[in-house]
Amino acid sequence: MTIHPSHSKSELTQVIEIFNLNVVNYKNLNKKDLSKELLYQLSKIEDIDADDDYFFIKNKKELLDYLINPDCSKILTIKEKDRVIELAKYIIMYVKNGFYLSYSPFMDYGDLIKQAKYISQYSDIPTVYRAIQLINTDAKLKNKIEPILSSKRRKQLERKKRIKQRYTGGLVIKSGKFVVDFN
Repeated sequence: MTIHPSHSKSELTQVIEIFNLNVVNYKNLNKKDLSKELLYQLSKIEDIDADDDYFFIKNKKELLDYLINPDCSKILTIKEKDRVIELAKYIIMYVKNGFYLSYSPFMDYGDLIKQAKYISQYSDIPTVYRAIQLINTDAKLKNKIEPILSSKRRKQLERKKRIKQRYTGGLVIKSGKFVVDFN
């Protein structure tokens, strides 16, 4: 039994951290050694704590199934991914140039929207997510394009947003009864 190569090293380290697996010096191991050590540690334990925040895995069997099978978030080939990122960069260029089609490779506005809707299904890629967020600021766009995110990526973005709000401050609205006393 081996871990499928579509899982990245950073993803494997996240598995170790989230499920509190006892892998010594895991950040210094290469991907191959890390996968071997991860499987060894999983073979030694009976069960793991459920994770409802990030991986949505409830037991050891589900975690092993997840690791053995290909990563479903990486469904694009390298060539397709390069094409999607290239389209996203063209959309970003369109937005940065003041929403003018003359400076972009798109034939007309309909072609631009068609390409944006096509790449929106790959919004787990940060460049694509940014392009979709930027194209939604276009005043000519009647219906906003919804980025399609995996639940894992959605949770990551929510965490980043909470952390950013915590450190930048901001308006926090609390409801209830308050007593203001002036001395």
